[in-house]
Amino acid sequence: MRITTSMMSNKYIKNLNKSAYEMNYLSEKVETGRKFVKGSEDPVSAIKAYKLRREYRTTEIYDTNIRDVESFLTAAETNLTEISNNMESVYTSYLKGINGTMNDEDREIIAKQLENLQRSILTSLNAKFEDRYVFGGTNKEEIPFTLDMNGNLLFKGLDVNDPANKEALDKLANETINIDLGLGMTFNGDGELNTDTVFDMSMSGIKFMGYGGTDDNPENLYNLIGKIKDELRNPDFSIDKISPYIDRFEEQKKQVLVHITDIGAKTNYLDFLKTRNEDNQFNLNKKLLEVEFEDPAEAIVNFKMQEYSYNAALSMGNRILQNSFIDFMK
Repeated sequence: MRITTSMMSNKYIKNLNKSAYEMNYLSEKVETGRKFVKGSEDPVSAIKAYKLRREYRTTEIYDTNIRDVESFLTAAETNLTEISNNMESVYTSYLKGINGTMNDEDREIIAKQLENLQRSILTSLNAKFEDRYVFGGTNKEEIPFTLDMNGNLLFKGLDVNDPANKEALDKLANETINIDLGLGMTFNGDGELNTDTVFDMSMSGIKFMGYGGTDDNPENLYNLIGKIKDELRNPDFSIDKISPYIDRFEEQKKQVLVHITDIGAKTNYLDFLKTRNEDNQFNLNKKLLEVEFEDPAEAIVNFKMQEYSYNAALSMGNRILQNSFIDFMK
């Protein structure tokens, strides 16, 4: 087969263009640091990268959820601490009130102090975090605690002293707000959520304030303060009449401290989840770098080698084509 100058020239140009394309491709790798620009260049690695990026975006959602829950719990702890401090002030006030040296005027001053403390407690019970009532349970729009015409406490419109409301209040006290924080949320065979795979951020105020009892014998902290206040104003004041309310108040206010402790435990658990999620993000990012990105030094070496080959081919081609043209002229 006779190889003509034209055939040599065409083949040389074709190979030179291929070399130039490869050099530009490697140059792009150096500039971008990526192993591939299009998925078609390395489908297997592209699929791996897609899955890793999807997992990483999920960890970013977990990170946002953790920070939101953390802020919410901080708001809850702040307001619960204020309620607890007010409860201690109630305790200090009624201790003065039951002192045998107090007269009616002295006890009236203390009763007014208790009224002010009730207002402060009610304000804290209806505190908001962003668009949600902190102690409102699952209903973030309805104000949780209100008063009826007699000054008795209502939760979600239900009288906390009415025995007929106990079942409904039981449900409200045990409402849950489950958030996925990366624990691998799962469901059982009946389609019910496995609660150990989610984080419950609910905070129903009626649970620590108490409910049940009757108007005359309340179990709720707010109404118990009201009863203590009324007894201090009673012209026939006696220790025997006020003592049952004080005893129930002392017992129920322990629940406020229990909930503050519970928030502390949840906050510590959030710290663990945050660290766990950050470690997961670090590992995913490391894998993604391995799949998608070139080693910079290796990329530069490969480019320089291809550049050298291209320049060598270009130089050799110039000599070959020049000689062939001269030979042709002869």
